[in-house]
Amino acid sequence: MKALVRGALCAAALWGGAALAQTEDRPIAEPRMRSAETVEFSNSGRKRADTGIYAQLGGGLEGYTGQLAPEVTPGFSYGAALGYRPHAFFAVELGYSGGLSDIDSRMGLLDDGEGGPDIVRNAGQAVVVGSFTDTRLQPYVLTGIGLDRYNVRNDARGAVRGFSDDTSGYVPAGAGLRYQMGNLITADARVNYNFLFDQDFAPGGRAPGALDGRYSAMLSLGGTY
Repeated sequence: MKALVRGALCAAALWGGAALAQTEDRPIAEPRMRSAETVEFSNSGRKRADTGIYAQLGGGLEGYTGQLAPEVTPGFSYGAALGYRPHAFFAVELGYSGGLSDIDSRMGLLDDGEGGPDIVRNAGQAVVVGSFTDTRLQPYVLTGIGLDRYNVRNDARGAVRGFSDDTSGYVPAGAGLRYQMGNLITADARVNYNFLFDQDFAPGGRAPGALDGRYSAMLSLGGTY
């Protein structure tokens, strides 16, 4: 009889110990489960940059450095771009830009009474864009190749001495900051420095050095689709 009682007590003690162990394990397992759920929610809710086709329009300021700086005054710049971003860190882009500049009066500008800019510039370029982050706020750099067309107003009538229409190439180098607002609208701030192949539209047709180029700063709005 005593042996039976002792066996029953041992069985009860073992059963109670197993139940207590299960109870102690539950608080540990549940926080781990909640932690994993939290990490998964955090990753799914991260605001990443959209990929796909994007377009933007903008305006700003442009001017010249080096030999052309004292001859051509800074003027208004405008542009448009159409690009494709297959990955958050990389994009290819085709762009158009234009510029309106005046020639300094000391260069022999004769007033023809019509007003308006003395030099109208139109350009097209193809660039690659590399971003530093994959978030909606993206700093980036760009480079590529471009082609300029300069039209000097009324040059045939001698309105501007020494300047003439010309077509030439350039290499753009730029940096910018892009921010995606919501699911569609994108704001873009960009600065560029263009290394000119030549300056044949200016008097003397001088060969430009590395410091003889064109700079621009532009703010744009667009969207990714």
